[in-house]
Amino acid sequence: MLIAVNKPKGITSFDVVKRLKHVFPWEKIGHSWTLDPLATWLMILGIWKGTKKLNELIGLDKSYTAQIDFSKRSDTWDLGYWDYFEQLDTEKLKNPKLSDIESKLSQLIPSFELPLPAFSAKQKDGKRFYELARKWKIMEEKRLMKIDGFAVLNYDFPILKVQLDVGSWTYIRSIAYRLWWEFGIGWILTGLRRTRIGERDFEESWEDWEIVDYHMRCQIGTFEWLKIED
Repeated sequence: MLIAVNKPKGITSFDVVKRLKHVFPWEKIGHSWTLDPLATWLMILGIWKGTKKLNELIGLDKSYTAQIDFSKRSDTWDLGYWDYFEQLDTEKLKNPKLSDIESKLSQLIPSFELPLPAFSAKQKDGKRFYELARKWKIMEEKRLMKIDGFAVLNYDFPILKVQLDVGSWTYIRSIAYRLWWEFGIGWILTGLRRTRIGERDFEESWEDWEIVDYHMRCQIGTFEWLKIED
């Protein structure tokens, strides 16, 4: 069985699995792709035999709605900073034009080599990057990341809200980093919402999405889940 979860802000992907264990205590549970604690919305998980289907989802393209704040900086490149956070004076910052932002984002299509966040789940010698970073061992690694397209939803400096269609293993924080590199201002991710995995798009409406069995929908603690495939 595959289920979709509306993950709320502030809990880890592993927290979602732990809560579902209360509903399926004897079943194996896995998920297709990790969402950062500050990220929200779409996670697809496999229950029992459904875990075998997850490999088909891992490499699929995804869509996100991201909010970037050009007036802040942090060591994690988002609000969940570890040791460093700085609020900048917006009156002293360069205010990039929307056309310039769109031009720089267009240069990332269809792919671009970008740095991985030091605080990420990427592994090095069996250790997560974020585990090493918390011990002041900062990993500096770049990767070719796929960006299929984007659409600016709103721009009111210092806040940019943008939809990004990307490939698997593309970090949205790395795209925000690139904008900092181009404009020399602050940058952190203050909001991230995953809306699509492959053809499974939940952006339009959670209620209206085609569901295999609506009666399987329920609420567990602070998030909702629904069955989408046997």
